[in-house]
Order: sequence, then C-alpha cells, then structure tokens
Amino acid sequence: MAGKKDRKARKPTRTASVESRRIDWIRKLLESNPRGGLSLGIGDDAAVWKPRKGYRTVLTVDTQSEGTHFMPGWLSPEEIGRRAVSSSISDLAAMNARPALVLVSLLLERGRSEDFFRRLYRGIDKACRDYRALIAGGNISRGPLSITITCIGEAREKELTGRNGMENGDEIWVTGNPGLARLGLLHLQNRLFGRSPSPRARRAISAFKNPRARTGEAATLGRSWRPNAAIDLSDGLHKDLLHLLESNTKKGLSANGIVLDKKALESLEPLGKLCAEAGLSPCRASLEGGEDYELLLAIPPGRATAARVRAFREKFDVPITRIGTVTSKKPGLWLKTDSSGTLTRLKADGFEHF
Repeated sequence: MAGKKDRKARKPTRTASVESRRIDWIRKLLESNPRGGLSLGIGDDAAVWKPRKGYRTVLTVDTQSEGTHFMPGWLSPEEIGRRAVSSSISDLAAMNARPALVLVSLLLERGRSEDFFRRLYRGIDKACRDYRALIAGGNISRGPLSITITCIGEAREKELTGRNGMENGDEIWVTGNPGLARLGLLHLQNRLFGRSPSPRARRAISAFKNPRARTGEAATLGRSWRPNAAIDLSDGLHKDLLHLLESNTKKGLSANGIVLDKKALESLEPLGKLCAEAGLSPCRASLEGGEDYELLLAIPPGRATAARVRAFREKFDVPITRIGTVTSKKPGLWLKTDSSGTLTRLKADGFEHF
C-alpha cells in the first residue's frame, strides 16, 4: 500500500515538471515579441497591462474543441492554433477594436507528443504576431483537446461598432464569400471535391482550415464607411442576420426587418462556380454556412460609394458585396427571389456550436 501511495504522490510532481518545462519554452518563444503596454506577463500569477489613454477596453473569449469545431486529422497542429486565435480576434474586428492581448488556455490529452504541443503553440504565436497581439499568459491542463482564447482589445469610443443600431434604409454588406468555409467543411467530411481538389476548391478548404479575422478591413470600414451595426460571421449568414435583428428589437428600434437579394448572394464568387461543380445551391450555401469569420455590416445609404468599394477591393484583395436592405415595414428576415420582388420568409439555420 505504501508503494502505491508513493507512486500516486509522485504523479503531480511529474505533471508539474512537464508544465514548468512547457511554460519556460513558451516564455522563450515569445521573447522576441515586443511587450507594448504589458508590464508583467508570463511567469507571474497574472498579467498587468496599461491601456492607452482615450481608448475603451474590449474583451471576448472563444473556444475551439476537437470533435465539435474540427475532427481528428482534419487540421495540422499549426492550423488548429491559428484557427483558434482567428476565431476569437474576429469578434474584436466586428466591433472595430484592435487586438492587444491574448490569453491562451490549453487542454491536452495524456499522450499528446511534445512535438504536437510545440507546433500547436507556434501556430498560436504566429497568428498573434500576424494580428499584432501579445500573448500575456494562460493555462495548460489535461483533458480532451481544446483551446480557449481570451482576447483583449482597445478601440476609441466613437469608433466602436455594436450589433444594435441598424436604421431603416441601411444597406447590408458582407466581406468575402460567406458559405465558402461550409464547402470546405463538406469536403473534409465527405470529399465533396474528390481526391484531387481543383485550385478553386482548395480555396474553400483553406477558408475552413485557415480563416482570417478581418482586422485591417474593419479599421478601414470603421473610418470611411462608418457602419451603424456589425457582426462577424461565425454562426452563418442566416443566423447572424437574425442576431442583428434581435439586437435591434431588444433596443426597441423600429428597423426590425431585412430583405436579402437572392441574385446578389448567387453572384458571390468563387462560391457560385464551386456550388455548380458540386450540384449545390449557392444561395443556400451562403445562408446556411458558418465559421466564415467575414464581416456583416449595416451601412447608411450613400456611404458605400463606388469609389470606396473599388478602393476597398484594391487594398485588401477581398470582395465586399451589398446583399440586402434594412426595413421597418417588413419585420423578420426575407429573401427577394425574383425581379418582381417576390419575398420568401427565411427560417433559422446555420452552424451549431454544440
């Protein structure tokens, strides 16, 4: 019995040794990243950060779990790390906040190799550097593979954009190709594009594996387009449009309806061509997708001029498309299906995180 107790007592020590070794490795990995306003970071019980004067602090947290957001074998360790960071920072982009700090909480199963851990964390570190965010600390524990990313950002109060605030007549615009990540997911699930995907199909697969938060795009749109409301597309275009409507309704605002243009949704490329190859509806793919992490915006009429649209596309090499209009005359979410103005009410559908 004594021998068993001794062995049990030694286990936490061995675990602590692995944790300490990994924390030391993380600290060395991050040494080359400038500390900015961070006066205390990894190694203390908590981080200490001094935000810039005149800025509001914006906080968000997001989790990526194996078995829910991706399946074993779909992503490399680096892709898992980058994807987790991008999904969380995308929330800041939607509010036009600049990412500043990141806290990383990892759950790793017993038996995951040190190589897997280091590649995973290098993916996290690379994404943070790309977004100019500092890793301020976190936690490592044992459990089913899961990464929780807490992001702390900052924004000038007048430049913050929330979900509520849509006004009657606002134009609904979206960046990128909502629905493209869904096609990538379908391929990973059942080889939608066969064993040798075309370059166009590989774009869809990459949209799922390597999404990018639209931080630079959000800053430009916030300055020149000045949206009344915005949200990032994590649950899918359909559900996130409903989130915008719900936010307006809760505030008692009269602009509680959105009419989408089916023709505009079908014009999204390369989504349209890929759907044609796979025998799918581009309209349905764009509406029912999820985890695109594009920006969905309500823009006052007249601000999205042809010159601004052209300048945006040239600067970021990213499409931005008007897909609908906000109305106070028709509560709910509607799809204009033809040139005569026939409307069909849309029911909720999109990505489920549970």
